[in-house]
Amino acid sequence: MERLHGPAPELLEAAEPPIAAARVARIHTVTGAALVLGSTQSPEAADQARAAAAGAEILRRRSGGGAVLLLPGSQVWADFFVPASDPLWSDDVACAARWAGELWSAAVEPFVADPISVHSGRLAADRWGRLVCFAGTGPGEVFAGGRKVVGVSQRRTRSRARIQTMARLGRPDTAAGVRADDRRIDELELLDLTAADRVTGRAVLASRCGSVPATEDDLTEALLGALRAQDRDAR
Repeated sequence: MERLHGPAPELLEAAEPPIAAARVARIHTVTGAALVLGSTQSPEAADQARAAAAGAEILRRRSGGGAVLLLPGSQVWADFFVPASDPLWSDDVACAARWAGELWSAAVEPFVADPISVHSGRLAADRWGRLVCFAGTGPGEVFAGGRKVVGVSQRRTRSRARIQTMARLGRPDTAAGVRADDRRIDELELLDLTAADRVTGRAVLASRCGSVPATEDDLTEALLGALRAQDRDAR
């Protein structure tokens, strides 16, 4: 298990563990705001002026999916590196993420009252799901009361899979983050959209996006506890 702390660009570009390494869990703690676009999204999808006004950097990750807003203290971001020789490996993309969803489900359960489910099917995303990660549905993702609380994406090679996960923190009905100055911002504010699209999009996000009512420290400890329990069960 590794823990990294710093600006989002440094964490996104941090060196991966050696290929020969066994499974690795890496927890990231961000120190600044960033809008992270998926690998298939054009840089023009972001509104540079709005991002600058919000103090958020525009970044891209190498895995697919929609945009994700990172704010200090507003999420738990964990990446899992699984070698092809590991029992957790699967050639099926949906199956490969299932264990990560079950892990997160166990970590989230103590904090939420709504029923929890893990999506076991393929990716399903309309326009809003392609724009914003938490508005879509992908394999291994975790839902509480029908709203997504943990997003999952993958980067895969022949030798290893990197399963990238993030749980959003806040009230159960929170679909947006809060900056240090208490101004509420979300992905839609920083994307290049019309005012009408932002209104429509926020209604969609309110119905699809949830959050876990926990602090970053508390949910991180719950995730690490679930990892330890999984390791004991494997032995």
